[in-house]
Amino acid sequence: MAPAVASAIFFGLLLLPHLCSSYETSHNPWSRRFVRLRSSNDESRPSTPTETCSSIPSGGDHILILIDTRPLPLIHRSSPCSPLNGAGRRRQQQQPLSTDVFDRDVQRLRTILAAVQSGEADATAAAAPAPAPASSVTLPIAGTVNGAVLGSLDYSVTVGYGTPAQQLPMDFDTLRLGSGTSTLRCKPCRSGQVPCDPAFNPGRSSSFAPVSCGPECPSVCHGSGCSFDVTFMSNHSVAANGTFVKDTLTVSPSVTVASFVLACIDVDNIHFTGSSGLLDLSRSRFSLVSRLITSSSPTSNATAAISYCLPASEKSSRGFLSIGGALPDFSGGNAGSTPLVDDPLYKDSYLIKLVRLNVSDTELPATQSNLAALEVGTSFTFFPPAIYSALRDEFRKQMSMYRPAPAYRMLDTCYNFTGLPGFEVPAVILEFEGGAILQPDVDQMLYFVDGDSSFNYVCLAFAALPGDFPYAVIGNRAQQTVEVVYDVQGGKVGFIQESC
Repeated sequence: MAPAVASAIFFGLLLLPHLCSSYETSHNPWSRRFVRLRSSNDESRPSTPTETCSSIPSGGDHILILIDTRPLPLIHRSSPCSPLNGAGRRRQQQQPLSTDVFDRDVQRLRTILAAVQSGEADATAAAAPAPAPASSVTLPIAGTVNGAVLGSLDYSVTVGYGTPAQQLPMDFDTLRLGSGTSTLRCKPCRSGQVPCDPAFNPGRSSSFAPVSCGPECPSVCHGSGCSFDVTFMSNHSVAANGTFVKDTLTVSPSVTVASFVLACIDVDNIHFTGSSGLLDLSRSRFSLVSRLITSSSPTSNATAAISYCLPASEKSSRGFLSIGGALPDFSGGNAGSTPLVDDPLYKDSYLIKLVRLNVSDTELPATQSNLAALEVGTSFTFFPPAIYSALRDEFRKQMSMYRPAPAYRMLDTCYNFTGLPGFEVPAVILEFEGGAILQPDVDQMLYFVDGDSSFNYVCLAFAALPGDFPYAVIGNRAQQTVEVVYDVQGGKVGFIQESC
């Protein structure tokens, strides 16, 4: 868009009356975006249809009923459609999401860094004789342990486990934690743990079996059983006891995984969101992704291991998770792919190369470490200090006509738009090796401190990492509305814009 046209549009926005608190956006790719408050008598914009939750499966001991080949509905934990919000399942100890999101991002970054450092130590010791594996699963958590470890994620799906399949809402993660296995709360729960639902009931499954000692056991055997303790590295306290088991995992009538190994735990406190467990989608040996890859033909690459599309807001129910679905075409104008980086230090992670950032029409080369991880468990996006400083300085330069506001938590580029019916903001575009891009929309690029209906306090939703972090972390906000396709066999990650 020519500068004169952009100025004319923006001048028009400023003349709009401040009549209500809802807003809309308009934009041109690779240029600038415009945001304005929408008046209540503006009938030019079609109304958004009211979303219902009738098609969203709920948790509990019921037979799993899913439409064949249909992707799983993916729901934010604070959505009114989330099964985690029913029957008081939202845990009372949870902080309000407005502050909780920052605390959980800090905790998550600590977890990632500790896991990376642990992986580096393992790789360094690989040449030496391998020690006997520990009999406990140690969670690499530094700092305060708040219980939000295995289940402090934003999104959940409902899958089936057992025969017949019991519906269970589970968080999912692409980052390996602890043993690199999925976890599930199982009955009977430890005495005093209330509530115990939703939980898996082994007694109701005809295909349930404990994992025997041997190659199937992810841990050291205790006697004849494959069991473990979940401990925290920070204080060596035991968070849970568990046993590795196997049963049939049902994603849809066309996608079932027999003898899927996971960790049955007897307590609820590590599943902080109130879900039944955690579905491991990392590249670790016992993850669901690894099972799908090893069970398929080595010459066949017609399916993606996983793909997901995170909905545009917490209230939306339009997101999905697809497991073993058809591999899409990345050659279209709204799609692109980038190679996966295979690094022995991060062999269980999904890493890609960040080539450059663009702020409006200004190109910022990624001069520091250009590795980046796509993270579903982190809300905001974090860059190494040099890359973030370049982004921040250019963004501030292009926003110099607006009144700055104080930093909010780790977000240090904030503005006060009080009294303005609209504002202009430059697009931030992430470009990866191979030409694939992520271009967050206004709602994903900015954080509205007072809620998305207020322009009084707005911050750029990017921040700087600690200096010892080895790669950038691209949080779930920046990925919203984009289908992220993990073609593990093909060695690439694809992005399809505006898929949900």
